[in-house]
Amino acid sequence: MTTIAANFLTGEMAADSMVSSDDSYYLINKLRRGKGCIYGGAGDFEKLLKFYQVLDQGGDLDSDTDISILMLNAQGLWVYESSVIPVPIKNPFFAIGTGAGYAMGAMHLGKSPREAVEIACMYDTSSHGPIDEMKLERIRGTKKSI
Repeated sequence: MTTIAANFLTGEMAADSMVSSDDSYYLINKLRRGKGCIYGGAGDFEKLLKFYQVLDQGGDLDSDTDISILMLNAQGLWVYESSVIPVPIKNPFFAIGTGAGYAMGAMHLGKSPREAVEIACMYDTSSHGPIDEMKLERIRGTKKSI
């Protein structure tokens, strides 16, 4: 699976890079920029790519997506859990994937999303570096993050 962690207060999201198949694994970037947001997804990679495409370009999605996507934007954190409807997260930080518990514990102790994913990779056999990270960009001329 994976580990993806985000902190709304710092506008940061981080993810491990490992994708596994039946008999091998390979490394990819699991984070994507959307319109004013950052997405990180866990689950079947082909379904994730279709979900990202629909979010960016419009279109129809199956109601049962069987994936998890964490979204960070200027309004907060949102999670798509096997659904096309995002659920707002009240926590200032959140994580998804098989290493989420390790990442949540690390962020609770003050670690950044990157540090939290690094810690998760030490204990979760389904998560592996290198770690990718993104930060929300600022609107030119203002201090408001998007």
